[in-house]
Amino acid sequence: MLIQRLREAADQRSDLPPPYYRYRAVRWAIYLDADGYPTSEELADLSGADQPAGIQLPAPYVYRAGRKPPAALLVDSLQYVLGMPKDTTDKEIAEAKRRCEDYVDLIARWRESAPDDPVAQAVHAFFARGGMLPIPEQAKPTDTVAIWACGQWAHLRPSAVEFWGTVVRGRKSTGAAGICLACGQPGALLDTLPESIKAGAIPAVGGRGHDAQLVSINKPAQGRGGKIQLANTPICDVCGNRAMAALNAMLADDAHRRRLRDSVMVWWLRDPSDGFNYMVLDEPQPEDVRALLDLLDTPRAWQAEVFDHNAFYGLTMSVNQSRVVIRDWLEVPVQQVKLNIARWFADHRSVDRWRDGLHVVPLWQLIRAAGRWDTVRDTYIADSEPHSCGRDLLMAALRGTRLPAYLLPHLLRRIRADHHLDLPRAALLRLILNRSNPKVECPPMLNPDGPVPYQCGRLFAVFEAMQRQAIDNLNTTIADKFLGAASITPRPILLTLRRTAQGHLKKLRRKKPGAAIALEARFQEITDRLDDYPATLQLADQAQFFLGYDHQRAYDAAARAAKAATNDN
Repeated sequence: MLIQRLREAADQRSDLPPPYYRYRAVRWAIYLDADGYPTSEELADLSGADQPAGIQLPAPYVYRAGRKPPAALLVDSLQYVLGMPKDTTDKEIAEAKRRCEDYVDLIARWRESAPDDPVAQAVHAFFARGGMLPIPEQAKPTDTVAIWACGQWAHLRPSAVEFWGTVVRGRKSTGAAGICLACGQPGALLDTLPESIKAGAIPAVGGRGHDAQLVSINKPAQGRGGKIQLANTPICDVCGNRAMAALNAMLADDAHRRRLRDSVMVWWLRDPSDGFNYMVLDEPQPEDVRALLDLLDTPRAWQAEVFDHNAFYGLTMSVNQSRVVIRDWLEVPVQQVKLNIARWFADHRSVDRWRDGLHVVPLWQLIRAAGRWDTVRDTYIADSEPHSCGRDLLMAALRGTRLPAYLLPHLLRRIRADHHLDLPRAALLRLILNRSNPKVECPPMLNPDGPVPYQCGRLFAVFEAMQRQAIDNLNTTIADKFLGAASITPRPILLTLRRTAQGHLKKLRRKKPGAAIALEARFQEITDRLDDYPATLQLADQAQFFLGYDHQRAYDAAARAAKAATNDN
């Protein structure tokens, strides 16, 4: 199914390189005239300040491994093109010589397959005369070299593209024909996929990645019935090549990928004309959010014919050494994804202390909010969240599912350890609660009728406000000292703070009688809803406590701003 969908995606793209070609950075070039003589005395350097590795060109490529990896046609490393060894040992010199001979032999075969191609004749003539040029001191054996002959890149000649396809099919084919599982048509079947995923295209935890194979079964114990490679998954050469070309193109396209800390997701549509872009999760513009939320109240959005119109495909991958790990595969109607994202925004949007109204939070901020808070720089520390947090949140948004069980206790620990609760963390708490118990909605702003733990959080915010109003130049608040403990064992903390609050109110009645009256009324309104303070709180109740605390602070800030505006008028 995956190969089939990737093949369909390839048929929609016009930017893919020729079959069995891949965009590669080419550092050096050999310029030849029509007779195969160099037009410069040494290799031409194609690098620049903005392209230190060279220019990007579609070049012949095939995944190669083993003790004697074969050459690629025309575009290859200096080891193959000019026989530059890795070091001066006899073994490396002999290996570089073997690779260069293999490279020259491949060019001779190309020339034989296209006797009337002047470019093939010119390139072959250059190597027939020895094919040597001085190598610059800064060149490395792994640098890639291409050949420019007769005013064009030799490897992009139609005869070169056709010949390279024949070579790759000969290397990768099983030699047998059969029915392809992807296209359902008879054709030459592959032994292995001809193209791997580029190194770095999938984030690798703990080091630099390698080229990775989507299907890698090279031991009998790994395959079904002891069969290796694609023996149990018949795929024709056209589908295998086109599918991998499409996958690599999407991995390099910011409009079709979402890189995470330990994985990457690529997505595409059955019908690209729909124009849907799930990146609204990371860049939620007010008008886009409003349009999505309107879907939840639109009866037609739930009709069957709307769901059948288009499909959304999402592939999430990580890498283990040189093997790809499929983390998730998503194939759902586009309309369902839109509704899931609309629910995502509805489930987490919350009030903010610093701005009016309800606000949604970009996905990347929700991910960061699960990490550590840097009190010195007033920001979240990058990559301090759990490894799989980004992937888990993304999948919950697209699938409309609940969040993983580890996230709530982890987030509560971080809030208590950092003494920091802001909009992203409050939104994440609300999202977890709404998804864990959909029958009981957790409101996005102050709820005077909230449950007991919520009222305890409100009461703690009132005690903190009393302290701030009563004491000038306050260095340490009660939140810095007691907020974490109060969220777990509220009774002893709130009873202590209640006694302290009487002293604060006494000061306020002298200094700020208006503030004293307002805070005392708020205190009385909350305590009237509490028969007693609970001794301990479970995880979900602790989240309610923090939400009550945050919502009360936001409500108080809005009241102060409204009063200030009234006084100004």
